[in-house]
Order: sequence, then structure tokens, then C-alpha cells
Amino acid sequence: MADSIPVNKYIGYLRYTGDLVSDGILDAKQASDALRGFDEILRFFITRENSQLQTVPFEIPVLIQKGSWEAVIPEIVSKILSPTGIAEATSATYLTVSAKKAATDGFLETGAAKDIAKTFKAGIRSAQWVIKIATHLKSISRKDLNPKIIRDGKEIFIEIPNEDGKTFIVPKKYYDLFMISPVKLFSNPVRLVEKGRIFELGVYDNGKEEKVTISEDEKGIFYSGEEEEVLFPELKHGQSVELEGTITKGNEKSNTIGFEYLGHILTAKPAEGSIVNYKNRIVSSSEDHIFPRVKISGVIDRAYDLKEGELQKKRPMIVFIKITPIDIQNEQQHI
Repeated sequence: MADSIPVNKYIGYLRYTGDLVSDGILDAKQASDALRGFDEILRFFITRENSQLQTVPFEIPVLIQKGSWEAVIPEIVSKILSPTGIAEATSATYLTVSAKKAATDGFLETGAAKDIAKTFKAGIRSAQWVIKIATHLKSISRKDLNPKIIRDGKEIFIEIPNEDGKTFIVPKKYYDLFMISPVKLFSNPVRLVEKGRIFELGVYDNGKEEKVTISEDEKGIFYSGEEEEVLFPELKHGQSVELEGTITKGNEKSNTIGFEYLGHILTAKPAEGSIVNYKNRIVSSSEDHIFPRVKISGVIDRAYDLKEGELQKKRPMIVFIKITPIDIQNEQQHI
């Protein structure tokens, strides 16, 4: 960050440095990947510091200056989400409607918004430790470790060996976070790394700057190639929906059905019970659909998929409560 900008005004940042950003330029797609990735990283770690922050959106200002491109978290975020600062911040252009709603919903009255800056800094530090561990292991997906526990009074540390015979000692908290971190957690911002563009993740505390970097040499640890785009991003997790489409198949083993929607096959599962209860009505063949067109009512599920290393399901799953035929005249019977 430029010397002219006091570091005490900022909590932390995601930054790209190098010849490719010497003029502070990223194209729109790259900037979108960077900001989305920063948001995903922050939310994953800060919600493990304070789970109540999961539903409180915050904005990330972007600062462009000669020599780098960076997204910064300002200290004002603690005012936006604090009981004492909410009135002062309401006139600020970066105060979101969601933050205002958080205040009126009682979030600020619970004490959960105390030390917001401290929580954000702790979240960034956790992300930094996960990067350090993955770099040491040369893999973010490797979880079959053989660590050694070290006790120092009340503190517990974990000694992690790598394939080169080197060891890395980390506080147990960060070892535990590494073990549950999705393998694609850093994919979006790290995909931009190449020769001439280095990723940096930094935090400011007590007037000091601490950062970790990911260069082209480490890129493969965190990013394995082009990934499928998120399908139907407008269908948010927890959203109630009524979608029209076609039932294509049923799978008793997984207790799911295939639902064709706007040219894509989505997975749907009943909110309660087994699809066996509906087998005679929902299973169809390519030659004769029992319900050529139906309306499926339920809730969207895009929860974290740690097993597959996804931050969210690329394809939304539908947890349905009702399926209604819509193409049979005067059909009134519901599943």
C-alpha cells in the first residue's frame, strides 16, 4: 500500500504485484474472479471466528495505484457493524442495506458485532496460515498427514512433516482449519497468478504489515485448471423456489431425482421420506415421460461441499416438498 496511505486505516488486503499489473489494471473478468475469491476466503475464515457474521454482507473497496492492484478492507467496517458506529456510518456510501438490516434485526444488540476488526484480522491470519501449511506440503488437498503434537503449557502446536523431510510447527487452531479447508478455496484469486503477477494476502496489526505470497511456482498448489462456472447463480442457498421443468429419472440409492431445467439436469431430493414413495409417479423413460412438464416446489441447497472441495455447489440442488403436473389439463393431484 502506498506510503501516503496510513496503514491504520486498513485491516487487510488482497493484492497483485508484478509487471502485469504495474499500471494497476486487471480486466473485468479477472477483477471479478479476484473479488469473488477474496469474499469467499474472508467469509470462510471469519465465520469460523464468529458464525453470526455469515449472513452480514460487507463491501470490499478496490484501490488501484501504480505498481499494483489491490482490494482492501477498511477499518470503517468495524463501525458499520458496531453498535457505537452504526449511526455515524449510515450516511456513508459503502453502508449496505444489509448492514442496516443487521442493526434493526438485533444483530448489533447481541454483542456479536464487538471487535469486528479483530475478527476480520483473525480471519485473514487464518487464511495466511492455511496458505503456509499448503505451501509447506506442496498441496492443499493432502489431508493424510502424520503430525506430531507438541504441548507448551496450555498451548498446543502441531509439527507437520513434508515429503522433503522438513517440518513445520503451527498452532493447532490453524492445523484444524487447514484440515477442513475446501481444496478450491483459493482457486478464484490464484487463477490470475502467472509470470509477472504475484498474489499477496496481507493483514495490518499494531502498525505492522504481515503478508504471504503465491507466485507462479506455487500456483499449482492452489489452482488445478479451469473450473465449471457456477450454474444459475441467481438461485441462492436457502431460497424458496417453484421451477418448471421435466423429471428425467429417479435414483433410489441416492434418494434423488433428475430434474431438467432450462436445458440443464439438476439434482432434487425430497425434504422428507424416500423417493420410493413417489416411484410410480416420478420415474420416467426417454420414450414416455409420465410428467412431461411439472412444477417443483422447494428450497435451493448450495451448501459448502468440503468432500468435493467446493465452496458452494456449482449446480444448485433442489430439496423439494411438492411436485405438481402442469401440462395435463385440469390435473389437480399433487405428489
